[in-house]
Amino acid sequence: MVGRKEVNRVTSSPVSEILKSPFSLKDQPLIMIKGLSKSYRKKLVLRDVNFEISAGDIFGIIGMSGSGKTTMFQLMSGIAKAQSGDVLVKRELLVQNRKRNMPDYVSVFNNTAGVRRNFGFASQIPSFYEHLTVEENILLYGSLYGLTKRKVKENMTRLMRLVDLTFEKDTLASELSGGMQRRLDIACSMIHDPKVLFLDEPTSDLDPVMRKQIWSLIKEINGKGTTIVLSSHILEEVEHLCTKVAILHDRRVLGYGTLKELKRLFERNRLVKVELEKGDYDDLTRKLKRVKGVEKVMKKDNMLVAVIPADDQVVRHVIRAVESSRDRLVSLDVSDATLDEIFEALTRKSEKVE
Repeated sequence: MVGRKEVNRVTSSPVSEILKSPFSLKDQPLIMIKGLSKSYRKKLVLRDVNFEISAGDIFGIIGMSGSGKTTMFQLMSGIAKAQSGDVLVKRELLVQNRKRNMPDYVSVFNNTAGVRRNFGFASQIPSFYEHLTVEENILLYGSLYGLTKRKVKENMTRLMRLVDLTFEKDTLASELSGGMQRRLDIACSMIHDPKVLFLDEPTSDLDPVMRKQIWSLIKEINGKGTTIVLSSHILEEVEHLCTKVAILHDRRVLGYGTLKELKRLFERNRLVKVELEKGDYDDLTRKLKRVKGVEKVMKKDNMLVAVIPADDQVVRHVIRAVESSRDRLVSLDVSDATLDEIFEALTRKSEKVE
């Protein structure tokens, strides 16, 4: 069993601790992950994971393949149990009866009925039945959640409109496109009106057009009051969609918060991105490395990226070096780090201290 007090060598303090800001009862998080660790057959999958999710969030969990995202979802939704730690949820969400002296938060592992009633989970592997129609699948899931026929019909009509499957209700699930199948899976997970919806890689294996349709659907669902927790490896989409992000790497959370809060880790640095017409960056790389203050120069896709301090004088010297290049300048951009770059920097830092 993994001990809860195992010390991480990479800081993973929640942003709320970093900011040290007081909050009122109504501002307390909806879900708190506390010291969560999980092993399978003596293989450590998650180690002392901590973060918080607020009501109304679209909370993104990002990480490379094998980093533990799916296991994290199984634990948060109560499908699997942890070796140590807990997933705590505001009491009023999971517990119907209001007994005196009950704690503000209760564990998902001890309140399976409340989890089943208020959580929805759509995994990477579709859970609908291919030989049933869209309508038959949704009706089946409604009965599995114990809803009355009247309630299922009522919810299904609304859901079909929401996921844009009204005109496909008599179509076999196996005959739907990949994007439509993903919509059906989400509909099945929402038939019981969950307050929290878990989506594990909701856009995996979809083309760009279908991905945009699913992200639009996620925003619409969230806009109607559902807290959404999703995992994704498409960092650019997470950056534009999620209100908060947790970075999962090497079995632990390296940092979490809003993108602005994560960027505070890098506020001392700026990124200079240069694109030249011919794309021959050898000469420019040598020039930039001679500029005092430039911390790193790297080739990325068809661009050259320099990491520099947030110092206007260094920026001016870098721009002069770029202007002296023998190749024609196509674009020059000075900016803060993107989520993709934050992820890469944090994971590199983690690997260096191992």
